[in-house]
Amino acid sequence: MFEKYWGFLVICLAYILAITVLTSVFHAEPLAVVAEPPKKLLCFDVASKILRTSDTNLLCNPNEESLGTTPIQHSISRPTSINRTFEVRFLAAQAAGEKLGYKLRITSGFRSQTLQAKLFADAVRKYGSEEEASKWVLPEDISNHPWGTAIDVNYPGDKIAVKWLEDNGSIFGLCRVYENEWWHFEPIIAPGDLCPQMATNALVTLQNMATGAETNS
Repeated sequence: MFEKYWGFLVICLAYILAITVLTSVFHAEPLAVVAEPPKKLLCFDVASKILRTSDTNLLCNPNEESLGTTPIQHSISRPTSINRTFEVRFLAAQAAGEKLGYKLRITSGFRSQTLQAKLFADAVRKYGSEEEASKWVLPEDISNHPWGTAIDVNYPGDKIAVKWLEDNGSIFGLCRVYENEWWHFEPIIAPGDLCPQMATNALVTLQNMATGAETNS
């Protein structure tokens, strides 16, 4: 008798289970979407030299320019000038330093590949080999100067002002990257992050590229 209705009972149970599952799906509470908290955003008015704090929701005012929220990577195509966000970072740092009596200026920023090649050739003659030259000047296809993402500050002049920039540049997303070049800065962090340990010299960049290791410049 039981065997006679077994198949029917199985079908009924399966039907009840399916109805239960469908009901729970249609009446379930929608999943809450957790919004990512806004990131701090520094905004600089170049005309008034005022730096203020905003966030990625409120953004900057029309008269302001953002310092960005990430390290600055160079573009795919070759530029013809310094990266603008990088420049704004320096201008903001320059204005802050000026209020404290420190004078900062870019003595070498964007360079054409032709100029960089000449500087490297001059360095090879000066130091006697490409390896030694690369500790101070990188070839045109590797240096970040032709990419608009490297600057030399106050070279060969006021080191005291540049020491202030080294100590405070991370606020603006600027870092000194080489131990042997007190004047060389790059935008390798987001504003407010900590600068990484400096490389001994620029040759490390060349060696890291040869081995595929990550580099800061």
